[in-house]
Amino acid sequence: MKSSLVLFLSIALFLPLALSSTFSSDLLLPSEQYSSSNAYPSILDTDGNPIRAGVKYFVLPSIRGMGGGLSLSRVVDKSLKVCPQDVVQIPNEVSHGRPVEFFPAYPGKTGQVILVNNPINVKFNSSETSPCANFTVWKMDKKYKYVVARGTLGALNKIRNWFRIVPYGKHYRFVYCPTLCIPCKIKCADLFISYEEQGNVDIRRLAASGNELPFSVMFKKADLE
Repeated sequence: MKSSLVLFLSIALFLPLALSSTFSSDLLLPSEQYSSSNAYPSILDTDGNPIRAGVKYFVLPSIRGMGGGLSLSRVVDKSLKVCPQDVVQIPNEVSHGRPVEFFPAYPGKTGQVILVNNPINVKFNSSETSPCANFTVWKMDKKYKYVVARGTLGALNKIRNWFRIVPYGKHYRFVYCPTLCIPCKIKCADLFISYEEQGNVDIRRLAASGNELPFSVMFKKADLE
C-alpha cells in the first residue's frame, strides 16, 4: 500500500512537468490527423494550379513594394567562412530570390499535392554537389525566433523542421505550429519579416511573429529549364 502511494505521488508530481514542457524532439506527429486531402484543400500557385511536392517555386510577397523573394545569407557574422544559413528576404522586389521545394510529412496519405495546414519541410533549391547542399532545409533556431537552413528532410522526430501553409486573405502565410509533441505545449507562431540593420545594410529575416503581421505570400512556379 505504501509503495502504491509513493508511485501515485511520483506520477502526480511528474505529470504536470511533462505536460508543461515546451518542445520535444522525441515524439512523433499523429499521422491520423493528415489522412485525407478532402479535409484540407490544396495550396495553389499564381497560375491557379495545385502546388506539388518536389517542384520548385519562388516564395514572393503578395503585396507590391514589399521586397522580393527569399534566399539565404550570412547574417550573424559575414566574415565566417561557412555556408549561408539565415533565411532572408531580398529587398529588391524585382528579384524572385531562390526557389524552394515543399515536402509533406506523410506523402503516402496526403499524396504529392501540398495541402493547407499540413506539416511540410521547406527546402531551398541546391545542386547535390554543392558544398552547401546540407544547409538548405528550413528550421526554427534554438530560440524559436529565426528561420535558418539547418534542417533535415523527412525527420519526423525533429519538430523544429516542420512548417505549415495556411490561407491569409486571398493569399497565404507560413506558420510554425508542428504539433509534433502530443503532451507538450507547442508554441505556435506566424512567420513575418523582421527588419533589422547591420551597419548600413538593410536585413530582412524570416522570423517567428509576436504580434507582428504575418508575411503574406504567393507561390510562383520556377521555370529553370
